[in-house]
Amino acid sequence: MAQGKTAKTESGKKLVIVESPTKMTSIQGYLGDGYEVLSSVGHIRDLASKKDIPAEKKAAYGKYSIDVDNGFDPFYVVSERKTKTVADLKRALKSADEVLLATDEDREGEAIAWHLLEVLSPKVPVKRMVFHEITKDAIRKAAENTRELDLALVDAQETRRVLDRLYGWDVSPVLWRKVGSGTQGQALSAGRVQSAATRLVVDRERERMAFVSASYWDIEALATASGSSFTTRLARIDGAPLARGGDFDDRGTLTKAVVVLTEADARALAIAVEGVGEASVMSVDAKPGTRSPRAPFTTSTLQQEAGRKLSMSAKHTMSVAQRLYEKGYITYMRTDSVRVSDDAINEVREQIGELHGPDYVPDAPNAYKTKNSAQDAHEAIRPTSAALHPDRIKHLLSQDQSRVYELIWKRFVASQMKPQVLSIT
Repeated sequence: MAQGKTAKTESGKKLVIVESPTKMTSIQGYLGDGYEVLSSVGHIRDLASKKDIPAEKKAAYGKYSIDVDNGFDPFYVVSERKTKTVADLKRALKSADEVLLATDEDREGEAIAWHLLEVLSPKVPVKRMVFHEITKDAIRKAAENTRELDLALVDAQETRRVLDRLYGWDVSPVLWRKVGSGTQGQALSAGRVQSAATRLVVDRERERMAFVSASYWDIEALATASGSSFTTRLARIDGAPLARGGDFDDRGTLTKAVVVLTEADARALAIAVEGVGEASVMSVDAKPGTRSPRAPFTTSTLQQEAGRKLSMSAKHTMSVAQRLYEKGYITYMRTDSVRVSDDAINEVREQIGELHGPDYVPDAPNAYKTKNSAQDAHEAIRPTSAALHPDRIKHLLSQDQSRVYELIWKRFVASQMKPQVLSIT
């Protein structure tokens, strides 16, 4: 249900509708008394279930709630759980002179804003308010720089939802019969994403079944010198390279001109090497090298790094990141972009100079390119301020929030530092 002020607002106030109730208090405080902030608590309506389709529409919309013969027209209904939410929003709307739809700036958020517009049917001006971080400056700037609803994003979300329904309602029952229930009692589903992912797994399994193994042997020796030891590997015989795994294709056929040792050959060579007892180092090469910093986090790279370093699942990582975003500590956490604003880059370069000295600041900012320019709606995941060192806010966060924030802060700061200098021996 919508939360916040339920009393009738004063005339002249602007009604701001956000997705999550946890954002309301912060945003209300930043905007002040001229605004009333309420929450839709996510979607207020969705495709109807079969029992909710009116009798006169059943012939056209069938079990899917989609008229597949007439442009895949969807039939939506307000969820029973959201009737009070809608009533609260309509009550607040009566005394508002403007509506700001402040749902997240992605396909889902744009669709929620559109559904709100369709259900509430406001008679006052409606504007789209978008922000990527919950800070005082960002919220006030967003309220002053609104835009129109992006119907292209709405259409994109609706298409995805229709595909989910058309595939999921027919394929999911097959999973229930053939596989069983999911983990923790949740039913398995197979929509537009799961169906494609299952196909990838099946194709890879067929490749594995058709794979032909090949045998090759190599030789490693443990060498000791001056009290230290290191492992060496036989790389060539009479100038010809020894076979490695990558020299064979999936049919077990060699693709390069290499020497393939049998087990007998390898054991004989090992005995011969061991019998010599001593070997000399012909040369030692040492050269300088560099390692460039990695780009700031996207959604997928954050999930991977949190899994690797913090042993967190992707779901838990995003839940923690959501709370950090709502508290105003990081930018929006669902993004495929590595782009960063100029202001944020200037600030982090100053912080690097203060923390580590000018020698660690590159002459020009490091630039990173988003792989798919169409997915560049949001910035990369970064702290809302590089000056918010993890130690400064640790006491304000839970343990997991502190760990994820530190991961994000360090990655962002490192992304604008000079390359690491290495000595490769």
